[in-house]
Amino acid sequence: MLDKDTERYNEGLPEAVNRDVAQLIRYLRCSNAPDEVLAEATNHVQEAVKALQPWLQTGEGWSTISVGSDIPGFPWKEDDLTACMPYSPISGKRNPVSLPLHLWKKAEGEVGGEIVFSPTYAGPPDSVHGGMIAAVFDELLAMSNVISGTAGFTGTLTIRYRRKTPLNTPIELWGKNVRQDGRKQLCRGEMRVGGEVTASAEGLFICAAENTGPGLRSESSD
Repeated sequence: MLDKDTERYNEGLPEAVNRDVAQLIRYLRCSNAPDEVLAEATNHVQEAVKALQPWLQTGEGWSTISVGSDIPGFPWKEDDLTACMPYSPISGKRNPVSLPLHLWKKAEGEVGGEIVFSPTYAGPPDSVHGGMIAAVFDELLAMSNVISGTAGFTGTLTIRYRRKTPLNTPIELWGKNVRQDGRKQLCRGEMRVGGEVTASAEGLFICAAENTGPGLRSESSD
């Protein structure tokens, strides 16, 4: 199978499997399948669960891993900032519940991005759930800190919902670290559709006292 589909697996089997599970979640959410089809799907899912169950890892040092500093080989890249967070529930390519979120470095402390929300993330009719919008902003603003060398924890996150953010539509993202005051980092971001802002955010992030130096390492770091 791998020989016939080499391009699909270039990203690696863990990423490919998680992408397939993400598609399964979407199909289940959006399907109107009859009971017999759902029963067949359930059998397949249960077989997959049985295959994976013996390999389940738990406990400190595994379930808590989320950033590249914990895992050798996962630095952030200027054209793919979230590569450093493979298990993030928002952007991780090794987490099937994550969003199709792409972020890149535009300038020092400034992040660009794009996302398309499927109906899996619907809230109001034909629109994205506000909680998902907030989660994306949290990731977006956090990465503006990372590329500034000042990664920290979210202190406050304020979202302004200006209009509905549509489903199945390319969403432009922008975030920037606008001010640093010791351990405090102030960031701002926007979601835009066709040039119009659908939502904006302001976040205050706090660097850990024991980690006020550089943030996560980049691909070019030693």
